Amino acid sequence: MVMDATTIAAILGQMQGRRALVIGDVMLDQFVDGEVKRISPEAPVPVLGKTNVRQMPGGAANVACNLVRLGLNVSLIGVIGNDDAGQSLTTEMTSLSAIAFTPIVADDRPTSLKTRFRANGQQILRVDDESLAPITDTQSAQILEAAKSQLGAAVVMVLSDYAKGCLSPSLLGDLTKAAKDHGVKVVADPKRADLSAYQSVDLLTPNLAELRLACGREIDTLGDITAVSATIASEHNISAILATLSARGMLLVTNDGGALHAPATARDVFDVSGAGDTVIAALAGVYAAGVDAVEGIMLANIAAGVAVGKSGTAVVSPGEIIAQIAPITPDTSVAYNAELCTKWRDSGQKIGFANGCFDLLHPGHMYLLHAARQKCDKLIVGLNSDASVKRLKGASRPSQNAELRAAILAALPDVDAVAIFGEDTPLDLVTALQPDVIIKGGDYAPEDVVGGDIVRARGGTVEIINTLGSHSTSAIIST
Repeated sequence: MVMDATTIAAILGQMQGRRALVIGDVMLDQFVDGEVKRISPEAPVPVLGKTNVRQMPGGAANVACNLVRLGLNVSLIGVIGNDDAGQSLTTEMTSLSAIAFTPIVADDRPTSLKTRFRANGQQILRVDDESLAPITDTQSAQILEAAKSQLGAAVVMVLSDYAKGCLSPSLLGDLTKAAKDHGVKVVADPKRADLSAYQSVDLLTPNLAELRLACGREIDTLGDITAVSATIASEHNISAILATLSARGMLLVTNDGGALHAPATARDVFDVSGAGDTVIAALAGVYAAGVDAVEGIMLANIAAGVAVGKSGTAVVSPGEIIAQIAPITPDTSVAYNAELCTKWRDSGQKIGFANGCFDLLHPGHMYLLHAARQKCDKLIVGLNSDASVKRLKGASRPSQNAELRAAILAALPDVDAVAIFGEDTPLDLVTALQPDVIIKGGDYAPEDVVGGDIVRARGGTVEIINTLGSHSTSAIIST
């Protein structure tokens, strides 16, 4: 099955604003980067000259971040220690307004902290500071109570099990039952050999090593993987199993024996840290959008290809996903779009105009464009050229060239046309297009919007849309 950019964009659009509940092992990931220029005289080990240290959410917390970058709102429940790492993780999570974090603070265990040391971009050592002991019955009860209080607003629940002690088999069962009672889909990422703990989930996402552990034998061919997955799904009332197969892509198997293989997308692999979190977030987003798992595997496969090309525990934006499908670039000339606007106007349609750089399309952009489309019959987007973006944002921008940015925008169901302009402001473009309404995001005063006087002179209006949360292209680039 092949999906085009328009279909992918429509699915991503349906995810926007849906709520997911994520429960599981939250972690803090640290990355210590540097250079190795010599071997220690004390022992035959490399000496790392530290140049940079950064940290970001990991485990279930990274799943939550991936969901937010796709456009969902997230409730996150996890156990942290009463320590500096727990405080740092809480700070990281609360910086994202789309995440409501409910930390269960445990004085008897540390926050899971993974520190990766990298030399010249290559990981040379990982140090884990954590407890693998099961959490207490009291802490499990707190998680269940918190989950039940938040399931009413959710459309999908993700059980992110890293086998760090947060999710016991009994708690997994209780959470799944509670979700089913609320009509909420359940997606689970397993890390235990006994897959009966995930009884009745809608989708289970083991990798090949986990499947081998579960069945107790070596399996390698797609036929064997399909047979084993179908048996496990049938035995444990699991609707579907998505086996992730590294370089071979993904294999979706339903409990009636149906199978679909999605080969891996060609991509240079830089870092696989957190790629599995990106996959399960994409699949959960697909369920939240009301789309079936068959289409979900395609989108998740694309998202995984983007994630492994990034450094660190990566998150992926809608614009990066759409870009992988080779979207078709529309005619972006001013002359063509002016003629198009004339035809729309002559047919009595109200023309809306929004403008921006739209570099690495994110949920904030999608929110603005969707709101803009509600105020007109046809929406045309003015897009800054590459040279214009460089002048406005700096020499390192844009991350995607104008032709690709235009193609991504054109794939969105809310966008009817895209026109590229090379000036710092869209004044000349507004003059040429003569729209009926200008829609601008942010805290502008209507009278300060460029081109507003032109629109008002012909009886039109300027509409201001509040920005959505903490989404930004800079934040995507930094992750």
